[in-house]
This record gives sequence, structure tokens and C-alpha cells, in this order.
Amino acid sequence: MPGALDLAVAGVAVRTPPPGLAWGLFVDVPLVVAAVPEHPLMAAYPDGSAVSSAALAGHRLIGLQHVIGMRAVLERLCAGAGFRPQVVFEAAASDALARLAARGLGVAVLPGPGPHPGLRALTLADPPARARAALVRRAQGSLGPAARELLGRLREELRAGRRMRGRNRAGARVSCAGRRGSRCVRR
Repeated sequence: MPGALDLAVAGVAVRTPPPGLAWGLFVDVPLVVAAVPEHPLMAAYPDGSAVSSAALAGHRLIGLQHVIGMRAVLERLCAGAGFRPQVVFEAAASDALARLAARGLGVAVLPGPGPHPGLRALTLADPPARARAALVRRAQGSLGPAARELLGRLREELRAGRRMRGRNRAGARVSCAGRRGSRCVRR
């Protein structure tokens, strides 16, 4: 059917797919906040304990763009804590967020646990927050041959625990699976 969804990779901010869609999570990692070690937020948690979303109030944040599901998670957490996040820089990839934070420009909200060179990271909890990415498809109907082949190859890679690497259209590096703290789920 022309114009219909076969497969899409999407960041997801909710636990269940909207009506008419099904998904299989392939990235499910905790969110962390990361900043240079001397940042006041890091100094407030010298023991490395988890930080609540309320602790982000008043700090300059570095986050993903609005079109990425993880940004919706951040905004929902901040709203639940009674404030609107002060996002001063946005980027399309988490490694760009980390580089901005490493320059001392604010607190980056990243998929964790890292590593994030030059930064100290704390788990964002209370409530627990996660970055999730899923392979999305129509709930009803069958996949076309190309989509079935792609899905089969993705499942093979994930089952084997291999890291998938590549570049997105903007030239940023992307990867999934195989990171400590991540979870691959086949549905």
C-alpha cells in the first residue's frame, strides 16, 4: 500500500504504542545527566547517587531535539517536578550533547551509562527515566519483502549481540546493542 508504514526506527516516550502500531524495543537504557565534574549539580551529589528530575530546575540543560522521543521524556519529567526545562542547546545526537557539556556549557541529558569522556554522569531517577528506541510497524497486515528481510537481519544482529554501527543522514555516528546497561528485545 503506497504511503503506508512498513518499518521505522523511532525514539519512544510512552510505554505502549499508539493504536494501529506495534513495536519492538531494541534500546532501553537509563537516562543520565552529565556535566563537567566541577559543575554545581555534580558537586551536590559527591557520592554518585541518582539525581531527581527536580534537581535539574534552574540548571542550563543540553538536550536532544524535540522530534526525538528522549526529549519528550525529559519534558514530562520536568513538568512532573513542577518546572519547565531550561534547554539552552539542542543536538540531534547524544555524542554532540556530551561534547557540549564537556565544554562546560550545561548539563547534558543522555542515554546512559556512558562512557562520556571529560564528564561525570549521574543516573536520572525519581521517577526512573529511560531512553528507548523501537522498530515500529503497522499492527495489522503483513510486511513487504524488503521490510521482512531488513527485520530478519536486524534480529540476527541483535541476537548475536553485535554492535550495529553506521552514520545517519546528518553524518553523526549511530549505534545500538551491545552497550552495558542496554537491553535488546525482539517482538
